[in-house]
Amino acid sequence: MTAGLRTAGDTNVGKVRATNEDALILEPRLGLYAVLDGMGGANAGDVASQLARDTIRAFVHQHAARTEPRELLEAAIVAGSTAVFDAAQRQPERNGMGTTVVACLVSDPRHAVVAHVGDSRAYLLRGGRLQTLTRDHTIVEELASRGVLTAEEVERHPYKNVLSRNLGAKPDARVDVLELELRPGDRLLLCSDGLYNYASTEAIQYLLGSGDAPEDVAHDLVELAMRGGGGDNVSTLVIEAPPAAPSSTQVVRTTGALTWWKHRQRFLQVASDGGLARNPIVRGLPANDALDLVALSLCQAIYHDLEKSTGVNVWTFAQNLAAGWFERGGDWKPVRSIVDILATSARAVVDDIRAGDRQLGFLLDVAVSRALIVVELALGGLLADRLREVDGDLVELHTSAMDTLEDTTLESIELPESGGERFVDRPTMPFLRPERPSTGSAESAEVVAAIGNLVTIARSRLSPRAELVAQVLVALQTVATESDGNFAAAVLSARELYGIRSVDNAGVMPLFDAFDKARILTAASVRELRAPVAIRMRALRALSTAHQRLVGATTGLVLEAVGPYSERLREVQAVTGELRDAVATAELQRAELEHQFATIVDANLPWGERGTTEW
Repeated sequence: MTAGLRTAGDTNVGKVRATNEDALILEPRLGLYAVLDGMGGANAGDVASQLARDTIRAFVHQHAARTEPRELLEAAIVAGSTAVFDAAQRQPERNGMGTTVVACLVSDPRHAVVAHVGDSRAYLLRGGRLQTLTRDHTIVEELASRGVLTAEEVERHPYKNVLSRNLGAKPDARVDVLELELRPGDRLLLCSDGLYNYASTEAIQYLLGSGDAPEDVAHDLVELAMRGGGGDNVSTLVIEAPPAAPSSTQVVRTTGALTWWKHRQRFLQVASDGGLARNPIVRGLPANDALDLVALSLCQAIYHDLEKSTGVNVWTFAQNLAAGWFERGGDWKPVRSIVDILATSARAVVDDIRAGDRQLGFLLDVAVSRALIVVELALGGLLADRLREVDGDLVELHTSAMDTLEDTTLESIELPESGGERFVDRPTMPFLRPERPSTGSAESAEVVAAIGNLVTIARSRLSPRAELVAQVLVALQTVATESDGNFAAAVLSARELYGIRSVDNAGVMPLFDAFDKARILTAASVRELRAPVAIRMRALRALSTAHQRLVGATTGLVLEAVGPYSERLREVQAVTGELRDAVATAELQRAELEHQFATIVDANLPWGERGTTEW
């Protein structure tokens, strides 16, 4: 019944009393937990608490199978009161003995029943906040609940510890019962008054929320009361609900990252089969060195980004790869080719993982796809920079040519019609020249038809409000079927999708979210496509390639739109760099001071063995 629960209890006689009149019930098999605080003269207090403890435990054991949890716990406590009352009637010297009780019956890891009589308490720690679940059954508390006494008067009242209810005063008992829905990570504390009378609520909350194991928390709470005076018996019992299932992000950061790294040889093999070592970017390097330098570097970058839920390592890899090639005078085509080979390798690894663990494979598919989008974003930024440089060169050349033509006196020179306008030196939207004329789809008619059917299936699964996702699906179909390797179709489609947008999260993020949803929809819809497996694979590959190019082209548009802010950003970064240097200097000075004084130990400081203070 209590699978996944962690429980522990502790009790101590205290520094004043000679006998411990508290008793505990810790029965995980029954899901029964309780703290009892006995009272009465001449050894009667411990007798009362132990008799009530045994009676309650036996009653629950006998009737658990046929009684609802709420009625079961309430009836068990009443039975305990009857047993104590009858025992006191049989032995006059024990007349007046009784006990408090606070009990919890956990019927399943999500449901608990809390019941109490007297001033033993139940607390709930949820989300870092401590709540008192019970109300003390004392005469003063009863008067306060009726408005007769104020909170200040309650604290000073001479009868604040006199009980209005207990087990044993009568044959039956009036029990307060509370049903509670447990949430992942909840902690319940059952305790006698020996804890809260000698420890502050803040200290109880701190220890209960420390994250230590329940047995350590139960012990530390008892020690807390002892340090506060220990004037009474003190008992604590901690119940911890099972933690929440790990989120998808946690799974990717732990199991996902490790599984990805274990498949690195598969990544390298697919990259090698795809011809990475023959790419001009790694020309002159041995095949194994080329694979280690490029493929293994990206595989490792993805691994670290999965571990930390970031994209900085993949971004850095793509920037270094492309920037180094461009600085050597290289053109765009080898970059595009090598990135496509690496993307194919990544998809092959994800497919292998999905074959062994479908859920983990799906989570990694999403995470790795985001990493590949980061690669496209980084490349798009470099392309935008190159395009701005080309724009500037064109402006200078055209202006120089126009000035030369205006100064010449040769009337035989015919100027091109320009409407009297001249180029203006200002940023323009990026212009991407097609590498070759568009000659129609390079795919077969069967694949083109399959792409159309796949997009139709994906659109049928959309809600009427998802207009932007539907537009992205149409654009993907256009890019996938109009050309092969021609970036112009992606640029035109990206411009149509981009339209007029504000350059902020509200303007840009819906578009990229639509890209993600469209990619997931097409991947999920491919199973419904009635076509041979080879045709389905080619259709999905074409749409995946179109998705990467469309995202890259859209990224170029976004980066161009934020161009005016770049200069200001560089200025701010320069100032930030100076501040970071100043902070680093201060940190070094602080570290030196800490090193100087780290070994100074004062034996008079009140540190205990567990690192807690004595006050």
